[in-house]
Amino acid sequence: MKKTTYLLLATTIFVVVFASACGGSAAPATQAAPPVDVPTQSAPEAAPVDAVAPTTAPAQTFAPACQAAASCAAPAVIDTVASDTFCVEKVPYQNISVEPGTTFESLDTSGELKCQDSGTVVDGKSVITCSGKELWTYELKFTNSACAAGALTTGTGQCQDGLGYDAAQNCCAPLTGGDAGSTIIKVNIGACPLPHN
Repeated sequence: MKKTTYLLLATTIFVVVFASACGGSAAPATQAAPPVDVPTQSAPEAAPVDAVAPTTAPAQTFAPACQAAASCAAPAVIDTVASDTFCVEKVPYQNISVEPGTTFESLDTSGELKCQDSGTVVDGKSVITCSGKELWTYELKFTNSACAAGALTTGTGQCQDGLGYDAAQNCCAPLTGGDAGSTIIKVNIGACPLPHN
């Protein structure tokens, strides 16, 4: 029996030691983690009032480029024929049909060619009526108004250098020479027939 008691006692001690080693006893108090040294950064010194900090300019955005075909095509106008002249009270006239909005300018230095927009629209085209000296030929310049330098605004910041802003089309077009989108035709004024007696 002594062996059994000895064996039982040894087993009990073994279980107690094993249980205490495996955490059977109260858990030890958790220790706080040691403080970590974090390097601190001192606040930058305030810049002097008169110093200017370098800044990066934001990327400039511009209006899209105008489509050249639509915005700056020269008007399709041809020379007039003298036989198309009509007379009103012995004054000869020629009618010229152009796209609405087309501008015109007489290149006649004598001042005899007089042209004006008649305010009439035929087949979707405006009618320009010109009169001048009988049997005389004059030059008349027609310009697509979208190409006219006056139709383009500069200095708005909406277009790159060398381009003008077209507010009607909301796009940028080249600021080219005065003949961009223009055509010059010959206005051939015919004679008015003599009155019959």
